[in-house]
Amino acid sequence: MILGGVGFAFALTAAAKYLGPSRPSAGKDYPYECGSDVIGSPRARFEVKFYQVAIVFLVFDIETAFLYPWALKYRALSCLGTVDLQTRVCTGGVSFFGLGEILVFMGILIVALAYVWRKRAVGWE
Repeated sequence: MILGGVGFAFALTAAAKYLGPSRPSAGKDYPYECGSDVIGSPRARFEVKFYQVAIVFLVFDIETAFLYPWALKYRALSCLGTVDLQTRVCTGGVSFFGLGEILVFMGILIVALAYVWRKRAVGWE
């Protein structure tokens, strides 16, 4: 199956290259599509701060991805008994496990945010 998929990808790439129209021009060979002139080298170095902000963004973006399943299961996590599927009401007592779980998760993220803020990875100058 994998060989079939890779072979199909190569076959379509070859068909596009050899069977498709080819009309090269100076405009198509230009490295930027926005119409502005090239300034400097395309291999310019970025500051470390750029990468720090990108990693912090990814961490907090993944945090929101983890919050969604927790929110869907919050009622079941906070119920000591079972949750009636029709009425969605807890048949047992209330547990603080669901709330405690997210408080620990958010606490770890707040500590991480305080750390990167202290190291000046985020903020305005």
